[in-house]
Amino acid sequence: MLVNSSNPQQFEIVTTTAGAISIRDNLVNEIMHNPVGPWVEANSLYIEQSNLKGRLQDNSSDELVVYDIGLGAGANALAALHCLRSIRETKARTLRLISFEKNLELLKFALRHSDRFDHFRGFEIAVEAILNKGIWIENAIHWELKLGDFRDFLDASIDRPHLIFFDPYSPKANQEVWTTNSFQKLRSICRSEAEGGTVLYTYSQATPIRTALLASDFFVGQGSGTGLKPETTQAATLFKDINCPLSDRWISRWKNSHTPYPYDCLTHQEEAFRLKILKHPQFNFSATNSL
Repeated sequence: MLVNSSNPQQFEIVTTTAGAISIRDNLVNEIMHNPVGPWVEANSLYIEQSNLKGRLQDNSSDELVVYDIGLGAGANALAALHCLRSIRETKARTLRLISFEKNLELLKFALRHSDRFDHFRGFEIAVEAILNKGIWIENAIHWELKLGDFRDFLDASIDRPHLIFFDPYSPKANQEVWTTNSFQKLRSICRSEAEGGTVLYTYSQATPIRTALLASDFFVGQGSGTGLKPETTQAATLFKDINCPLSDRWISRWKNSHTPYPYDCLTHQEEAFRLKILKHPQFNFSATNSL
């Protein structure tokens, strides 16, 4: 039996301005994936941008490891599972999906209202298993939960990711995970060039976040827009994996930004950060002025 939320008034089902069904967290006053709704954003921002289906159809014999940071109501994780099930080939690559979440109340709430969210259909048992046992396995799917702060799990014992879906609460409510410190920890467990590297996707386009990613030795680019956001952010360990890299035009805007430094940058560290960004190899590799 699932445990009910300790604060039943925290979440409510809402209809966004675009007509999508979503969930509002009343404690932080945020609507999930507003206005397009969780399913559209999960697929456009994470599944399609990462070419997850193509990667799962790859003839590679090794499993595809995906980090789902910020499990929340489960939209990104379930989008990945639906993607794998949609593949007709009998030899689809194994998907190892690792979800990180500190608080499961939102997922419990979404499951109790799963009749309002079509993407739960066919995976209700999987979600119950994740909530109760922390793991669910079916054929080529291995889904597991890491309950707690994702940064506490990032060491040599964990499977290193090919893809990272970075979707925690916004910096307004959860600033500490959008910092250089967090991204450096992620960068430390990414795959090497010989192993194909690692690509990260997130919904934010904020300058302090992009600067933190660059300062953590990621290459950073513009991701496709979703909802009210004209663009999102893509980061990668290999420059070739960035579709639309930040260029010298971005650097020019960054120099004039009112918030040019990461959230965890102290005043006495600003000059070191500034020099690191200006000397980042991306701005020597980049031949595009698209930004």
